[in-house]
Amino acid sequence: MNTDYFTRNYMPGARWSIGGGLLHGATMLQFCEGIAKELPGILHLDCLHATPACAWSVDWSPQRPLTAPTAYIQLLRIAAELRQPVCLNFDNPYVAKNLLEDDFGLFLVSELLQHNPTNLNAAAVADDRVAMILQRNFPKLPLIAHMNRSVCEEAEPDAAFYNQLFGMYQAVQLYPASTRNPELLAELQHPERCIVVINDCCRQGSRNAHRDMLLLLAQMRIRPYEFAFKVRRSEQMPAVMAAPDSPGNALSRQQILALYTAGFRQFHVQAEQYRNGMTAAWVFMNHIISAEPEYSNMRSLLIYKVFSYLNGARPPIASGLEPFTLRYPE
Repeated sequence: MNTDYFTRNYMPGARWSIGGGLLHGATMLQFCEGIAKELPGILHLDCLHATPACAWSVDWSPQRPLTAPTAYIQLLRIAAELRQPVCLNFDNPYVAKNLLEDDFGLFLVSELLQHNPTNLNAAAVADDRVAMILQRNFPKLPLIAHMNRSVCEEAEPDAAFYNQLFGMYQAVQLYPASTRNPELLAELQHPERCIVVINDCCRQGSRNAHRDMLLLLAQMRIRPYEFAFKVRRSEQMPAVMAAPDSPGNALSRQQILALYTAGFRQFHVQAEQYRNGMTAAWVFMNHIISAEPEYSNMRSLLIYKVFSYLNGARPPIASGLEPFTLRYPE
């Protein structure tokens, strides 16, 4: 099979990551396996992101119980067998002071580094205080500034803000609005160290509402059974989430190509907003493979071959492969 066109003329050297490692369990692991076995030497999944339920993370939908250590370690073991790098998302930018040195969070990172055959496992952090604690305890752990780090800033993020983050973090996730600001992008010192989230489902211009929501979700992490918090979350959600007929902050293929041309090389697909892991997998495949009409038959064949792994024998880790629906809060 002639696969030259996959790496010629379409974003050569781009790096792709996807979320949902814990939320969608086996689906994401099977997808990683399909990518590794069916697209070797062509394209690959650079990182699988997983957001554990812990003091350092937040839940947009009904709050999950604390991540089970056995399921988490099992995910790491299977990923290690596939030599699939894993990034833990600690997306809470407002961690309570007494939980900054949370023993469970430190345990999660310790296990992450013990199941690390590629030496590429990392953590994406939204709270600088947590990042400093991780730097002190795990000096070899690569750190990424999570997108929520920029959301919690009072002022709109500018190039100076991102350039400052490069001094503390190995990579920085850009807030989607920043990717539509050519002046800001031109002033970034290290575009190759920026990560572009291509399918964020928040409304355009909703950063302030997004910040207020994150503060509420951080409070819910501490008091998960507070009914008034759940009511407020339902009331505030429309100001944050894009309407079903709106693309929200999601980027088109043309916009992604323009960012690639400008020097950006890292792109991320969120999976948290999907109940069904196959949807996130489809978004990923739809972007990493060339879309030229003359290659449509071969493109369809490769997507089919990768997706066939999602119908394999049920692995021992729970799967998110149930009927599709958006994960709106109750």
